Amino acid sequence: MVKLTISKQFLKDLKKVKLNQTNAEKLFNYVSLLLHEKELPPEAKNHPLIVNWKDTMEFHISGDLIVIYRKDKKLKEIQLIRIGIHSQLFK
Repeated sequence: MVKLTISKQFLKDLKKVKLNQTNAEKLFNYVSLLLHEKELPPEAKNHPLIVNWKDTMEFHISGDLIVIYRKDKKLKEIQLIRIGIHSQLFK
């Protein structure tokens, strides 16, 4: 199993997002899959980011709601960096 770290910015973002029960369940499920080094389902649209977000990944919880994270294979760690909608995160 991989270690989880959560950035302060992710926690601030999470307070603003106000997840409904379905989205909260997806978030916990997807993070659990990542921690157990499993593939996310296709609906999560997991993919690497580029340019200013190089070395990070993104997955969709629902619609435009996304999570940006970093996977460090050397440290065996997943870092949750941001959560929100595209327009908030990619200004």
